[in-house]
Amino acid sequence: MSWYREQTGQGPALLLLHGWGMESRVFAGWRPFLEKHFTCISYDLPGHGRSPCTADGMQWAYVLEQLTGMLRREVEAPILLGWSLGGLLALGLGLTQPALLKGLVLMASSPSFRQRPDWAAGIPAATLEDFGQRLHSDPQGTRKRFLALQVLGDPQGRRALEGMTNWPSPDPACLADGLTLLQEVDLRDRLDSLSIPVQLIHGAQDRIVPPQASFYLQQHLPGSHLNVLEKAGHAPFLSQPQACRDALLEVWA
Repeated sequence: MSWYREQTGQGPALLLLHGWGMESRVFAGWRPFLEKHFTCISYDLPGHGRSPCTADGMQWAYVLEQLTGMLRREVEAPILLGWSLGGLLALGLGLTQPALLKGLVLMASSPSFRQRPDWAAGIPAATLEDFGQRLHSDPQGTRKRFLALQVLGDPQGRRALEGMTNWPSPDPACLADGLTLLQEVDLRDRLDSLSIPVQLIHGAQDRIVPPQASFYLQQHLPGSHLNVLEKAGHAPFLSQPQACRDALLEVWA
């Protein structure tokens, strides 16, 4: 089953993948900054926005398989930009389907979102477990709480997020699957096999994914390019859209 797809702009293909609990229209305010430079393509992930939640939901192997099929139908290999959970999926695709991509942009993302005994640059396991428990009783309230965390310490991002909290909640089953990916997927031991160019963009005020996650990626991905935006939080394209655009042009113009 195909997912909702939107395309605007002109130039090299830039495919945008959104984060947990959101949908592709989260990029609507950023697109005008990009469309003179890139052909912007975005999908709604399963159960989000205008894409239905199928029986396979947001299972890791299924989502990567579906994205692989969609990439093969694109006219050209795109730069794949993944924000937050979308970055985890983008990294998974870069590791498994590098020939289908021009490169990766990992924005406010991480190879492992959950803290582990040897990994402090993540979300505490207890926080993710609490989200999982609350998700069963109050999906929309849990999503709103997560969105609020995204813009802590980022007043401009908070203003940009106003209105998005009232969007229809994604399908609860797909939300739960996405949360499971944040809890379980750990790609750190596979980074040395990544063979395509990578850009990292991270907000210094990110309260969900510590900037140390991008520092780690930079250290373990030789040749990667890191941009840290000092006044941005977890959604830098919302609070610093021009700076994020300029960062992209540094690498991909």
